[in-house]
Amino acid sequence: MGGSAAYASAIFEALHEPYEVAAKVGADFLYMTQVKRPPRVVAGRTSSFVDDYRSGQRRERVESVCEPLHPEDLQGSFDVGLACAVSCEVTPATLARIRQICHITMADAQGLLREITPDGAVVLKPLHPGAPACLDYLKASRTEAKLLDIDALRQQLTLLITDGPRGCTIVTRSAETHVPAFPADEKDPTGAGDCFLAGFAVGIARGLDAPRAARIGAYCGARAVEVIGVPRLTPDQAREALL
Repeated sequence: MGGSAAYASAIFEALHEPYEVAAKVGADFLYMTQVKRPPRVVAGRTSSFVDDYRSGQRRERVESVCEPLHPEDLQGSFDVGLACAVSCEVTPATLARIRQICHITMADAQGLLREITPDGAVVLKPLHPGAPACLDYLKASRTEAKLLDIDALRQQLTLLITDGPRGCTIVTRSAETHVPAFPADEKDPTGAGDCFLAGFAVGIARGLDAPRAARIGAYCGARAVEVIGVPRLTPDQAREALL
């Protein structure tokens, strides 16, 4: 099982943070008994990615794409809203809906920048011009950040630029703060960014400042790469994440 919602949920569960999930799958979804928050089953297939790391860099191919989340799929009111899409699931209108129902909003740039070509290749496109107004925090990898207008965005929101074992940089209107990574014995890098952002969201939800929240995120990301698949933090690791 992959998917940003699955990885983020594992962190929320481990850190005992209350949460809800909005996600859609097809009838072919194989992991319904393994998720704590059942997704909505819709017509068509579940989104399916192939991640190939044999070259040392991730090469992605998409075999199927489920229908996106629509604004009316999101109900309720929340302290923090996290758009942790893989690709295409969160439309501009749905991102605006997250802004409406959440006090603080954040997103992973991968879900906002990725586009799927007809032959299943994953390419990057510019950020939708309406996205910054919907967000307080935007996480982007070093590669994704090259597509962003950092100088303009930092005037509107806080950027979290991640760079694997080199840690992350928090970019605000007036400052840049480096947060080092935690040591990790990497086995599978899939989901590291999702776990980082989930840990960061937990810190922000609990009233911590961005550098302290990013330390929680960095710890969760480090533990994520040490296992193949969705991580399951031990109670000791969960306590250490929040120290």
